[in-house]
Amino acid sequence: MELEHTTVNLRVGVGKFFYGHGCIRELAAETARLGGKPLVIGGPTAVKLILGLCGEEFRAAGVTPLVRVHTGACSRTWAGRYKEDALQNGCTLILGVGGGKCLDLAKCAATFAGLDLICVPTSVATCVASSSVCIMYHDDGTPDGSVAMSKEVDVVIADTDVIATAPKRLLAAGIFDSLAKLPEVVHNTQIESYQDCTLEKYICTVNSRAIYEFLMGEGPRVYDQGLASGRFTDVILTNLLHTSVVSGFSCGVNQLALAHGLYDFMRRSFTAQAAHLLHGEIVAVGILMQLKFNGMDAPSINRIRGLMAHMQLPTRISQLGMEPTPENLQLLVAYLLPATGLSPADEPRLRAALAGIC
Repeated sequence: MELEHTTVNLRVGVGKFFYGHGCIRELAAETARLGGKPLVIGGPTAVKLILGLCGEEFRAAGVTPLVRVHTGACSRTWAGRYKEDALQNGCTLILGVGGGKCLDLAKCAATFAGLDLICVPTSVATCVASSSVCIMYHDDGTPDGSVAMSKEVDVVIADTDVIATAPKRLLAAGIFDSLAKLPEVVHNTQIESYQDCTLEKYICTVNSRAIYEFLMGEGPRVYDQGLASGRFTDVILTNLLHTSVVSGFSCGVNQLALAHGLYDFMRRSFTAQAAHLLHGEIVAVGILMQLKFNGMDAPSINRIRGLMAHMQLPTRISQLGMEPTPENLQLLVAYLLPATGLSPADEPRLRAALAGIC
């Protein structure tokens, strides 16, 4: 019997992932290895910080950066401009520095230009530095889908001391963005072994459970004590690489992304009101809804809510810039049902879950 031909295209991990104290010293050598002429894309603070740390080493290695300080949107328009900028100036790679917006923009520009890419994250707010998809927005801040990269990120350099300088708000947002993986992957399913599901789903489940257990155990202490906690570097590894591995394997895996669905809705329908909020801050509120929908008991949900309050994260929809009026809740339900693959029969359960964050 002839087997049906199937192809699965997984893009998981990065070419090289440097992390730890002082690993920013690897940047000059890695940039020189990839041709030595990077187009640098980053925000004002991140560009100043990284070039200040690596300027002398760049000069010693013969690296000649072309710097573009970016303060606009992470849009396809801007990615196209930076593609042309890099190619017209003979750049050999794109070097993205900073947070999620600039790193996704750098990734998209590198994809459009067909150039190699180095990402230097300055926080752990998302796993964007090592994921193989670029989340894009229109210039007005509304979502514009995603751009799949043609290959994995070549190099990530996640220096512990650099990332430790980021505000605690970014750390909290990153912890909860990573925590969302488990409830979104498991939702209604009982998975005890690889025999209960596909291997891809099992890989997602095992890894997202490990992320959840570690961050619930160590996250509060790392948030409170920072480097003094002794586990700050482990949070970097978890948020920037381990979480992106789950994201890579989740392609085609049945999951219920209510937490991220709330994020997408806020960016689409309440763009201006939620513009000041971080990705993980919106997702965190969505986690509470997701856990209630999944059937988690009230004490366990309240534990999560208490941790969010301790980390000064929003815990209610009204704190996201959307008043929970019947009209607004109807808009949200009408978006979440089809966007997350729920059926009309799930609406009462979804509304009950929403009630917990109103």
